[in-house]
Amino acid sequence: MEVVPIEIFGVSIDLPLPAPVSMRESALEDFIRDLCDPQKGVGLRPSQVQLLSRDLLYQYELNATFFDGNGSLVRTAERMRVAVRNARTWADWQLVHQTLCRVHALVMIDSKSVSNLSMQAQVRFPSLPERERYLRSFAGNRVVSRPGALGHVRIPDWEYEVRVQIEDSNVIPAGVYVGADTQYRNDQDFESFIGSIPTMFAASANAFGLGFLPFAGTPS
Repeated sequence: MEVVPIEIFGVSIDLPLPAPVSMRESALEDFIRDLCDPQKGVGLRPSQVQLLSRDLLYQYELNATFFDGNGSLVRTAERMRVAVRNARTWADWQLVHQTLCRVHALVMIDSKSVSNLSMQAQVRFPSLPERERYLRSFAGNRVVSRPGALGHVRIPDWEYEVRVQIEDSNVIPAGVYVGADTQYRNDQDFESFIGSIPTMFAASANAFGLGFLPFAGTPS
């Protein structure tokens, strides 16, 4: 098992809304106001929120950016996607966790529905040869010039399969990109569920002989 530090990570969730919400409904205006509330939402400035529309019913898209452009929210009449990228430390993870929980609490979610979840990380190996040796273990033969891994794994206590992708990083020298995509049911406590995402992510990578050190700054 190769155990390496996570240099950069990101998380995104894609939620289905229980019923389409039109631009003329007060629920959309309430959502935008709460999003700008520092206690309920993310404390956005009005200039960080933009509503693009093609009519006054369902053909619209609400866009918001935060965390100096590293956080984004896109809401349509039927879905909402929240993503945070370029996080690096345990403190960053705490902020990501709080943000996802707060935004999730601003919308009604059907407990029987299923949402999409993605987590990505750039991890650093001690040296380029060690990175190459790890990736080369996935090469079927010498013809493969840039080997990587792609597979679906089953994680204990996780209902859905996790699709894992591993390849060389184009961001970090001697680095590897790890991505995990899965789904989850919306009938569970969201705060504790979000807290379990790093564990799921690590368990998925373990299936490919890769382990992670705790986030930088994790309390001992």
